[in-house]
Amino acid sequence: MKSAPGNAPSHAAAWFCGGGAVSGVGSLPFMAVAPALEFIARRCPDVPFWPQLRRMSPREAMLPQTFGANMRHLSAMRDEHGFGISAARAGKFFEALERSDATLDPACATGFYAFVEACRSGAFPAARAIKGQLMGPATVACSISADATLFIDNPGFRAGIADYVVRLARWQVDALLKCSSSVILVLDEAYLGVALRQVPARREAIVEMLKSVILRVRRPGVLVGIHCCDEVPAAVLNEIDADLFSFDADHGASAFAADPDARRFVERGGHIAWGWIPTLDDLSAVHPHDVIARWKESATQLGGNEEGVARVRTRALVTAACGLAGSSIATCERSFELAAEIAAGFAAAG
Repeated sequence: MKSAPGNAPSHAAAWFCGGGAVSGVGSLPFMAVAPALEFIARRCPDVPFWPQLRRMSPREAMLPQTFGANMRHLSAMRDEHGFGISAARAGKFFEALERSDATLDPACATGFYAFVEACRSGAFPAARAIKGQLMGPATVACSISADATLFIDNPGFRAGIADYVVRLARWQVDALLKCSSSVILVLDEAYLGVALRQVPARREAIVEMLKSVILRVRRPGVLVGIHCCDEVPAAVLNEIDADLFSFDADHGASAFAADPDARRFVERGGHIAWGWIPTLDDLSAVHPHDVIARWKESATQLGGNEEGVARVRTRALVTAACGLAGSSIATCERSFELAAEIAAGFAAAG
């Protein structure tokens, strides 16, 4: 695998050139690891990622994957999405997290361990970087409540979750850096947009939490970003100092490109994973030439001139709008096929 320049400034992530390469958000619809890895090697040779396989096991869902055996402290909430714990037991939960090794349980992340082994075996010889992902701290803290108060609204609980996510992220990065000198780590922040809209007063705390995690995980050769399918103010990307933004470009590209804060994100070296392929069963309405035209329009707004468009393309990845665990295998194949056609159009657009 290609090495990153040792003297490149990690803050600007200038060492990484996406160039419109295809990658994945994380989850895939396969029921076994081997076909998932074969698919990734075939469809994402430049920026392969480890597969999350929720169909194979419910333990591969985001929260169980994050906490492993420590999920025993949490209870599923009836008629609500998320988990709860009594305030009296929350202290024991955080004590258990502090005592734990902060690693992915092999029973909850089969795809990660198989991916690392595949990397070591040379399954991805053309990779310019490898990608990992984990549940972001804000989304974790929005998924658990103590006596009806979300963790995100408790300063002590926020800090405890952030510390644990940092440890888990560092462990994952350490493992991936043994396979490649260039690593992309994406924090999956599915609830970020909702959390900011529901309680605007949370913004400062959420920004502080995310920035703290990103700054503690980033290192030379490691690009740290966030993924959110929902609308997120571009100003937040600059406030948390993200290296990359992965988002639903099919719905949000125009609004994002028109935002001056998005232009500032690009100007300071930000990378974008454009989620152009919607997570629909029927993708017959997705035409690569239309998407390429939309991307060129957005890139022109973000870059301002031909040189700026070239920078946007250099720092671009192409993905589906979100994870594909709910898709059929055939739809998943078509999604990545379209991504490859769009990526080729990005290159030709320059």
